[in-house]
Amino acid sequence: MGFLKSAINQVGRDMGRVVSNQVFKDAHSIPIRRARSRSSSNQRANTQRRAAPIQEVKTEFDKSISFKTGYRPSTLISKLGGAFTVIKNEAKAFVEDGYLDTQESDQLFTMLKEFNDKISDVEDVLSFSVDESAKEYKQLEKIVIATKEVFHEVLEVSIKACEARADEMEAMAKEPQTISQGRYIGLHLIWMSRYAKGGEKNTAKAVIANILDILTCTWPITRLVLLIKGLTGYAAYQREQDQAANYRRIAELERQRAEAYRKFMADNPV
Repeated sequence: MGFLKSAINQVGRDMGRVVSNQVFKDAHSIPIRRARSRSSSNQRANTQRRAAPIQEVKTEFDKSISFKTGYRPSTLISKLGGAFTVIKNEAKAFVEDGYLDTQESDQLFTMLKEFNDKISDVEDVLSFSVDESAKEYKQLEKIVIATKEVFHEVLEVSIKACEARADEMEAMAKEPQTISQGRYIGLHLIWMSRYAKGGEKNTAKAVIANILDILTCTWPITRLVLLIKGLTGYAAYQREQDQAANYRRIAELERQRAEAYRKFMADNPV
């Protein structure tokens, strides 16, 4: 009973830490799905397919786990086995698309916590009902080990997907270019708009353009046009910077998720 009780408690402690991890709380504010290798139409279909059944998954699992502990030991093991089957099937369904999103992750670890609590309750009943060498204890131990195996399998898939997603987001995010609005507009006004946007600096061309403006007396018109381009261009530049920052944040969250999953597996070896 010592090994079994230790295994049950270990799953409970480590699972609780992962569920409360700030990574999963923060991740809800960002839409994280599979890599772009899937078509957008497939992504929408997969999202719709999984979004609606989440509540159904919870309802089905709640039914399977809500049994009372007043049954005979053999019946308790049978009912616990039925709840395990629900967890196993749903866990594998969650990663059919190769990715475990935040909603699925929350549901999965919530099921694990509730299932762990039920296992502990059943173990307590067995400790008063049967000898430690009884077959019910061995069956309960098999369920504990099988549960870990299922979670390892699912999390291994998700770790790879999270890391691939992080790589993709980092590739999409350009290196941040810090430039103030005043400098951005100022560079436009002296014919250095390409440099303001992060391009190559060409002082010679800028000098020639400014001299021509003065010689042809067109500088009042060109400066107005350049000012407008600078103002509108900076707004677009800020949007690009915000998008790049968002990509980097997603990448960081995905790497943290992968690390949290990896830590969970290390703390709960099969």
